[in-house]
Amino acid sequence: MHIVGDSVKKTSHMLLKSINQQKVLFLIYSEGPISRVELSEKTGLSRQTVTNIVNRLLEEKIIVAGELMDLEAGSGRKRVGLHINSGSFYAIGLELAGKYIRGKVYNLRQDAVASAERTINKYGSVDVLLKLLHEVIDELISQVPNASKIKGIGISIQGLVDSQHGIVLRTPGIGFHRLRLSQLLEDKYHIPVHIENDVNLLSVYENMNGCLKESNNNITIKFDYGTGGAIVVDKQIIAGSNFVAGEFGHYKGFYGEDAYPCHCGRSGCLTTLASSSGLGVSIKCTLDEFAEGIKTGDAKFLSLYEKIVDGISVALSNIITFINPDSLLMTGLVIQSISPEMFSDIKARVMHQLPVTVNNVQMTYLYNKPDETKLAAGLVIKRAFEIPLNTLSL
Repeated sequence: MHIVGDSVKKTSHMLLKSINQQKVLFLIYSEGPISRVELSEKTGLSRQTVTNIVNRLLEEKIIVAGELMDLEAGSGRKRVGLHINSGSFYAIGLELAGKYIRGKVYNLRQDAVASAERTINKYGSVDVLLKLLHEVIDELISQVPNASKIKGIGISIQGLVDSQHGIVLRTPGIGFHRLRLSQLLEDKYHIPVHIENDVNLLSVYENMNGCLKESNNNITIKFDYGTGGAIVVDKQIIAGSNFVAGEFGHYKGFYGEDAYPCHCGRSGCLTTLASSSGLGVSIKCTLDEFAEGIKTGDAKFLSLYEKIVDGISVALSNIITFINPDSLLMTGLVIQSISPEMFSDIKARVMHQLPVTVNNVQMTYLYNKPDETKLAAGLVIKRAFEIPLNTLSL
């Protein structure tokens, strides 16, 4: 019994050391260059513990020591700035869309060091999808000097995904349901594979680093090949019981003769007209043709423009009233391509329709969104610095 007790204590001690190292490593990554003193203050660890961890990370070349820097203004004190060794490992980021697969390799500083791409009109089968994925991944790996330093693959996907189990649930542009994509790729490459919905990834990024970082409760809507959304409450993504929360594209926005059939099996969904794929299926036109029709004053396209703006505006007004977010962020090629005034038109109608109790919402449009391969690679980097969940049982 004494031996079992010693074993438990040893396991707990090793786990605690791992947690402490993750804390230190995350701070060096997110706030570096940073000194040992600052690490001790921000983690609550003793200076000796921090020194031991730092020395181990330096020896393993995961971090490097930079030049001396001022610690406090006017104090004359100096610090040794510690920062991540950007070449200590790499992450592959993939953007999986209906017509293409794009991939890049990023170092720890999220600088792209390799890229590859494949395009296709239609995948048709899982075998074709996997073949193209393998081609992109193999080409990326071949461009990395030391493939053993690749710590994982992150994939951004339009549609419904079970990110916890790595399952593609439903993707309108790709056409496969309940595909265990993470497992299939992990079996081949023997490295972790993480998948996530593209709008969720964008929302997390903007909440951490971008225009939503001052907002605790917000909504992100993307009008692109498809139409999707992400809901954040108290800085947490709301997934819903079936990972459908935020699926703004299936909000009913069109009625009567404008209620076109949707791939979800119903009709009148926003995505049937407020997405590039929906426009192609419903009215057989491209974004460029729509934009040109608006520019030349074509009556058919001007009428359709009004219907789309109205449909989006009513849907946004309802969801803002129901959820009461601080901010609403919109992005995607549809609004950006059709008309420079489209976002302003939508915003004006939404603000006119909102009850006064919620009309303090901040509505913005993100024209220059981050590279989705970079967001996907961020999944790998995030997991690399994550503190183990089983520490909660200690």
